[in-house]
Amino acid sequence: MVLAGYFSIFIAAICFICNIFIQITAYRCFPKQGLLKSVFLGFASGALILVFVKEPIAVKGVDLITYFSLGYCYFHFINLGETARRIRILRELKDSGAGLTLNEVLARYNAQEIFENRISRLLKNGQIILVNGKYCIGKPFLLYMARLLVFLKFILMRKKDETGLYPG
Repeated sequence: MVLAGYFSIFIAAICFICNIFIQITAYRCFPKQGLLKSVFLGFASGALILVFVKEPIAVKGVDLITYFSLGYCYFHFINLGETARRIRILRELKDSGAGLTLNEVLARYNAQEIFENRISRLLKNGQIILVNGKYCIGKPFLLYMARLLVFLKFILMRKKDETGLYPG
């Protein structure tokens, strides 16, 4: 009985480790599905495991909060490594060997090109659509995710929404 009590302390962490393992495995086995889908698959798998573990409701509530917090941190850790320009610039400087001149760096980070890449990615994924020469919301899934994150940020840290995604 005492061993079961100690096990419940680590169940959220164990599910989080499953999340990471499943995410990495999915991304390596099915890279064409994309990084974001592998992150969602890993998160959902770990959450599903956690839901089916038998434990008192209060402990399950704490475990869910812990798991969602760990998942939130992991998502942003991956996002930071994938999309942050500072990280990307450092990676490219390392890969260049001899370094890059300012003009070479500026050529790689042309604002127009960055914008076009982001727009084309949003169009390709159906997150936005082009209607009569205007961009409109397509599949609003990421918008809903952004709203959820802004809401959680407000609840957890009392920070106001600087994006305009969440009224209030």
